[in-house]
Amino acid sequence: MRNHITIFILAMFVAGATLRAQPTATNAPPTGGDKIVARVGNSVIQRRELDMALAGVLIQIQQRGQTVTVSQRQQLEYNVLNGLIERQVVLQAAMTNPPAGLDEKAKAQLDRARAAAGGEEPLLKSLEAAGISREEFERRNRENVLVAESLRSVAEAQVQIPPEDLKTFYDTNKARMKQPEMARASHILVRVDPSAAEDIKKASRAKIDAARSLVIGGEKFAEIARKVSDDPQNARNGGDLGYFARGAMVPEFDKAAFSLPTNQVSEVITTQFGYHVLIVTDRRPAKQLTFDEAKADIERFLRSRKGNDVVREYVKGLLAKAKVEILLPPLPAPATNAPPRAAAPTP
Repeated sequence: MRNHITIFILAMFVAGATLRAQPTATNAPPTGGDKIVARVGNSVIQRRELDMALAGVLIQIQQRGQTVTVSQRQQLEYNVLNGLIERQVVLQAAMTNPPAGLDEKAKAQLDRARAAAGGEEPLLKSLEAAGISREEFERRNRENVLVAESLRSVAEAQVQIPPEDLKTFYDTNKARMKQPEMARASHILVRVDPSAAEDIKKASRAKIDAARSLVIGGEKFAEIARKVSDDPQNARNGGDLGYFARGAMVPEFDKAAFSLPTNQVSEVITTQFGYHVLIVTDRRPAKQLTFDEAKADIERFLRSRKGNDVVREYVKGLLAKAKVEILLPPLPAPATNAPPRAAAPTP
């Protein structure tokens, strides 16, 4: 519901660090997908890797309704390349001392990718469409987990939040300490592409109608979700989506979730993902949070903010010691407008 597998796959090729350095080299590489666009120590970054990372960023920008001019795209390409360089220097440092449980964490990330795609077969099809082998995807996934865990360890080792800082932040930001209206719902999903043939849509509709009839007839919603739902990540939990605020889901689902009476089975809902039946199991009204209720979130926020500063300095130090050579042609004179920025996905 909250992910798109194409973005997820392309995001595997985008660095999680800041995209900020300026180009310094002037020699252009030869053409071709295997051409080298940068060297980082003994490692290289190829044109193909840069193109895939750039595609992921452009999709995010497009989804925000923004466009990128030719000159902006050139600058954006350099920004993305610098992100890949930053990722590489962190990766090289992390490989000297990999964290415990790396294999398990990498497997868990792959499981999330599989669930986001709707299963193993859709994942493989998406990889094939993106021109990425399963082996490359798994390698990149493991590297991203290694980078993320390394940066997390760096931040955790240096960030301390005194208790008095938590209370000060709460007292000066009370207007922000509000919990929005929340709903907790479970759903059964039968996936079908909006462009699918009518006979496929009819078969999928018949499947969701049958599932709804079983629930209306007295079968437990959770059991039917485990057997029928094409959302494997939630199906394992009986279709439970947990709590979410208004606007977190696609509009059709959101409207139903916040209008349906608690414990009443919905009609069949059609979204871009397919056909859904949902049941709202709990609601939480909007309210002002007390300090004790907000304290854990405040600490996470402050740790993240200070951690970002620590990570930036850490990466800056690695870059200062690394031998980096950028092989893209030089940029023309600075453009008047800066390129739109996409939120850097977490590796």
